[in-house]
Amino acid sequence: MLNLSELLQTGLSAEVKKKVDLEDTIGNSSPYLNQYLSTSACASLAVQAAMAVTESLLPEGYLSVGRRIDLEHEIPAMLGTTVTVKAVLREIRGNRLVFDVTGTDALGTIFRGVNERVVVNRLGLDEKGAERAQHLKELKERL
Repeated sequence: MLNLSELLQTGLSAEVKKKVDLEDTIGNSSPYLNQYLSTSACASLAVQAAMAVTESLLPEGYLSVGRRIDLEHEIPAMLGTTVTVKAVLREIRGNRLVFDVTGTDALGTIFRGVNERVVVNRLGLDEKGAERAQHLKELKERL
């Protein structure tokens, strides 16, 4: 069994930077909001930052997958704004990793949240996915 506490330590962090462009506003459900960074884009950036913390530290064949994300989008960020998203590894619980994530611009915090990820073996993930797809196919054929 993989012992993540031997590979990782709390306090590890990573940042991603992104200039808000039109693609980052697409998740907004109102045309009046198409000039602002969407909450779904914030979530995507939070995941990218959390993944960047561990991507070079996990052994070959292992990766982290999302389990939970809790995000509070506090202030709007407009098109053209550069956003920096930082993820800090707060907790290691077995194969679960808990990250505190903060998104900022030059004036301060835009969003903050928690991203919980689970470290899995890629081959096991592929097997479980294929098995579930097969069960769904069989269920569809019976109906």
